[in-house]
Amino acid sequence: MGQAAVCEVDAETLSMFFDALSDPTRIQIVLRLLERGEMTVQEIAGALGKSLSLVSHHLSCLRNCGIVKHRKEGKHVYYSLKHPHVADIIRLAIAHTTDNREGIWSCEVLTRERKG
Repeated sequence: MGQAAVCEVDAETLSMFFDALSDPTRIQIVLRLLERGEMTVQEIAGALGKSLSLVSHHLSCLRNCGIVKHRKEGKHVYYSLKHPHVADIIRLAIAHTTDNREGIWSCEVLTRERKG
């Protein structure tokens, strides 16, 4: 993607994509799917110690945003990451946050925003 194309990106939509990944429960779901490949709602809820309704709610958001996909097999619905590039984004983010953990946690702007 060239410099001109980067400037033409819909910043609001890009921001919303990162908002979808910014919720701790949603990122935990994505990390589990990255690790396991495919899981049911029940498996995800059990692994995270969260309710089925909460996990289903977050999976709906992730599905709407194109981050996860689902397939039905009998009575079960299996979730996985929708595209390989989503896994790449998460792996890059993990590397970045590992290298910049101290700076991220000391960012006063983020601290104020999280406190609302």
